[in-house]
Parts: sequence; C-alpha cells; structure tokens
Amino acid sequence: MRGHYRRGVLMRDTGDLISSFLAAVSDYGNINFSDGHVERWLEQFPAEHHKVILKELANVLGRSYLSRMEMKRMIGEITADANIFPDSVESVKFMDPRKAEGNQKMILQMFDEALSEAYGISMAKCGEGETASYIYIDEAIWSGERFVDGLRRWVATFDDLQSIGRLDIIVFAVHTRDLDYITAQMERLLPHTRIYLRHFVEFSNRLDDAKKIFEGYWPSSGIGYNEETTDYISRIVKMRSNVRDEGVPILRKSGYPKSDAYFTGAMNRKLVEKLFLEKGVEIANHMMKPEVYMKPLGYDASRTLGFGSYYISHLNISDHCPLVLWWEEGGWYPLFPRKQA
Repeated sequence: MRGHYRRGVLMRDTGDLISSFLAAVSDYGNINFSDGHVERWLEQFPAEHHKVILKELANVLGRSYLSRMEMKRMIGEITADANIFPDSVESVKFMDPRKAEGNQKMILQMFDEALSEAYGISMAKCGEGETASYIYIDEAIWSGERFVDGLRRWVATFDDLQSIGRLDIIVFAVHTRDLDYITAQMERLLPHTRIYLRHFVEFSNRLDDAKKIFEGYWPSSGIGYNEETTDYISRIVKMRSNVRDEGVPILRKSGYPKSDAYFTGAMNRKLVEKLFLEKGVEIANHMMKPEVYMKPLGYDASRTLGFGSYYISHLNISDHCPLVLWWEEGGWYPLFPRKQA
C-alpha cells in the first residue's frame, strides 16, 4: 500500500505545509506528532500529490479540529450558561461518570474541573437534593446510532421516566445528516421530557442538501477511479434500491456543492477525496477481519462509501472518518492513531 518516496525531496517541498498541518493538530493525544510521522504517512500516497494532501488537510482540520484549549473554553461557556443552570448548579444532575464510555469519561472530568473552578462544587455534589433538570454529555453526534444507544442505556437507569422533566444534551459537534432520526429517537425514549440539544460546531452533511453544501468527504462523479475502486462502487450500488440511488447517488454530483468552507478549491477537493477513496478501498478489501459497515470513508451502516466526517478532537479520531487517517492494520500507517473505546 505504499507509494514511491524520496525523503530529501519531500522535506524540501513540503516542510512549510507540514508545519502548518502540525500547528492545527499538535495536541492530538494518541501520538507525538512530528515531521517524520507525517512524512511516513504521506509515503503511502503518490509523491506528486503530497503537497495537495497536506495543504487541504491543514485547511480542513484548521476549521474542524477541536483542541483541548478550545474544548475547555466551550465547557466554561456551558457552565456559565444561565439557560442550562437557571436556578443553581446544585439543582442540576449530571450523568454518572462511572457509567460513561470512551471520551465521555474524559469530557466529564473536564466538566468536573470547570465546575470546581467556577462554583467550588464537584459534579458528584450536583443534583444531590431536589433535581430540576439533567445533563447528558457526549462528544459528538455522527450518524446517531451509537449516540442513541448510549442515551438509551442512560435512560434505562431510571425507574420513573416522568421524573426527567428536563434534559440538556450537550455535545461539541453535530452532523446534520441523520439529525431528524436522532430527534425522533430522543422524543420516543423520553416522551415526557423537555429536551434541549446544545452544540458548538455543526457539519451540514444532509445528502439532500448537497447541491448547496456538503461538509464531509464525499467523492465526486465525473472523474476516473482505478479498477479496484470502480468494482467496489459497483458492489455498493448493487445493494441499493433504484429509488435510493436516484435520490441519493453514490458519488457526489460534479459541480456540487456550490459553496465550500473547508477545501481551498473544487479540483483539490476532488483529488483528495479520490485519493482517500482509492486507498480506503484498498484498505477495506484487505482487512484481516472485514466489517460490513467499515467503509473506505469511515463507519456507516447506510449503503454509502462511508460517513466521511471531518471532525477530529484532541481526545481521539472517530471511525466515522476516512480509513486512511486512522486505520493501522495490513501495513497501513495511520496519521491519527485511534484509541479504542
């Protein structure tokens, strides 16, 4: 899975771009980022495309990467929000950190520190008396499947659902593609509860809005792909209904979306998505333990080429992001090694 590479040439041609990229993601927690680490990852792509890949990744992650400092600022903003704490912090009960999973535990610890600094109270002391409302915290909402499962487990810890009069759900990032489904599931799980979903970053990736905007990796039609990728696309298409394929094509229509705040230009976007897809197909086809929902552009239970999320935080990278960024089996070297939940 490796391309041809000459170290001296790469260093001379891409040094400034690597520095720009490292500046955007320097506090990612699962690797000590260095020029050598980035170069090793780049080796796996054709040398003539290294500059474009670095330039576009620096641009995308400059807008979508969430650093620890920025996350801490957001948490401080939440703890000072009178809409969430209308009476007193003591009357709001947080989800139990002992039942949290993955990044939730680290985020709750950051909330605990923020509450101590702002109010001199620990999270455990909140809600000990009469509880006016509850707070459920997660890092982000992607396709919603795991988010809804986590919320369902939390709801199951209550004997009387009517006791949950108000629930503030706090996440840092939301992807809009499946938000209607997620909202319906929240209302079904908590029919007697006033639910408020609060977030800071929104990625507009609704497939039916792609003509105007699509904030996620979704390869374009109208360009050629290698034979292995063409075969993979054909297999996915065969699993889709004709109605689905006509309404939501497997490949993004050339010329869409009309606006793009993440890539520097349409041609560079097409190239990077093409490279990520082709290498992702190669990875997916050579998995030691193939997973049906693990697609070239990331985990997705829908019949797509992958979810294609831009979002990465200092805590971890989601498997909803393209495989080329985090996969580490079969000889592939990851740019963002992933901490397993």
